[in-house]
Amino acid sequence: MTRVLHVLHSMDLGGVETLLTNLWRKRDPQRLAFDFLVHTPQKMHYEAELLAGGAVIHRLPALRALGPVRYVRALECFFAAHPAYTIVHSHLETTTGLILQAAKRSAVPVRIAHSHNTGYPRGGLRALPENALKDWCKTKIVPNATHRLACSHEAAQWLFCGAPAQILPNGIDCEAFRFLAQARAQKRALLGVAEDERVFVHVGRYTPVKNQTFLLDFWPQVPNARLLLIGDGPLRGELEQKIAAQDARRGARGQNTTKRSAAVRVLGKQTDIAAWLCAADGFLLPSLIEGLPVALVEARASGLPCLVSPRVPLEGVPAQVLPLKKQAWIDAIAALRPCAPEARAAAADQVAAMGYDVARSLALLEEIYESKQ
Repeated sequence: MTRVLHVLHSMDLGGVETLLTNLWRKRDPQRLAFDFLVHTPQKMHYEAELLAGGAVIHRLPALRALGPVRYVRALECFFAAHPAYTIVHSHLETTTGLILQAAKRSAVPVRIAHSHNTGYPRGGLRALPENALKDWCKTKIVPNATHRLACSHEAAQWLFCGAPAQILPNGIDCEAFRFLAQARAQKRALLGVAEDERVFVHVGRYTPVKNQTFLLDFWPQVPNARLLLIGDGPLRGELEQKIAAQDARRGARGQNTTKRSAAVRVLGKQTDIAAWLCAADGFLLPSLIEGLPVALVEARASGLPCLVSPRVPLEGVPAQVLPLKKQAWIDAIAALRPCAPEARAAAADQVAAMGYDVARSLALLEEIYESKQ
């Protein structure tokens, strides 16, 4: 059996984590084992499922907590204590440079760098020291990686600075996201939404780079439409406060806030994303930084029209790209009409044919894992 060590911040609910869990579920457990080295002490969304399925989860303090010297020393100690790992697959963006450097010093034969993004989440003067450290870590990736993977060409260019890389599609279980009319009816009944009322959904962590506040800024100007925000993250309280403040301003002007209060819902984490996508009529992603979002692939498999910012690489996934200008989004949302159920149901097959089925992604990954064993 081949044992692979995946290194990342956590196995909580997010795009990279969902991709890895999809691959883990699809693999042959007699042939391939996934273990995880994470950098959080907290319990994670996928933790119970992974442990029940035989995965081993190791924990290590993050680079920020230890500093570069102690972090590399901790990694080298870890690899020395776990010589069975002959494949290290790092998903930690620029920190990958230090991870693979330590793996190389520890004679790990297969060292994989995987890019899932196209930029740093924080900018400005306050982020200069942090980003300078990341730039330094980035220089160590190419010399220490035996393989370079990326979810998109833009993500490859950003992390590997022009060095050759292989694109690994963010595969999903396309059948699990096939449109179901029954799921649509159940979720819309739960929301109290009439069939002729339009529902739009955004799926992503509540962080600045996902840009949910942009949607909230113009949503009061969108008539007869609901917005569902699915995810979790540090900005949840801020988003909820912003919605409450908008309602308060409308109330002060004597407007009826009852319907508008329900027009934006912060739903938090949801385990049945596919059903919520069935309930929606469109998917919105105004991100400031993306690699290639798993949520976008899932939305297309559900047959949803997708509106995205220019910062979202598409890699063949159909979507309407809009500038980050409020009126452009208001007009596009107003013009969007729901797709027919038959067309939505057929979309899962179309996304699979585009190469985004998890079985295909797993087959490509297995070839890489076996290439230097």
